[in-house]
Amino acid sequence: MMVIDREDTYSLLLLAGGHSRRMGRDKAELHYGHKTFADSLIHKAETVGIRKKYLSGHAAADFGVCCIPDIYRERGPLGGIHACMCAMDTPYCLVLPVDVPQIPCHVLEKLLGSHEELSARDRKYPLLLKHSGRVEPLIGIYPTEMAGTVETAIKEASVSVFHVLEQWGYRCLSVNLPDWQLDNINTPEAYQTLLTHQEGREG
Repeated sequence: MMVIDREDTYSLLLLAGGHSRRMGRDKAELHYGHKTFADSLIHKAETVGIRKKYLSGHAAADFGVCCIPDIYRERGPLGGIHACMCAMDTPYCLVLPVDVPQIPCHVLEKLLGSHEELSARDRKYPLLLKHSGRVEPLIGIYPTEMAGTVETAIKEASVSVFHVLEQWGYRCLSVNLPDWQLDNINTPEAYQTLLTHQEGREG
């Protein structure tokens, strides 16, 4: 079995853009545990062996995180994905939205391990997380060579992530988790629910 050097193979692509209208405040700066949402996910990526980190839509104070502005503005998540991919020198990236700080490390490890097996035979396909029958287009591993396809799709207007994924093709990894561990924390009510779960685990 081929051993993959994750430091040279994967980058973190952390999506922290958007206007946070439903939350009413910057989600990247909210706290989960003793870290901000952004710092929590950066730390988890480091824990699973990813050292190169790219942040879209936010300015990070942490040294070692590359903050990448969109090349095509107001294009939604694909604008951030495209700009970060263009800046990367790894063949793949772990894409995460900043509002899932509670995603367990073992899920990221499983995603990476499954992609390492997949890439030996299906190198070009993104591997997306799937749970409760729902595919998560912004939790997965993408080949950075998709940047050109993404650019073509968003040059004139914003399109959905699935618009590009369905053109390119993708694979899914199904996981069985409580829904709260993968819910997007994008409203004050969802944030309070997350904090309740956190207190329950610490109690």
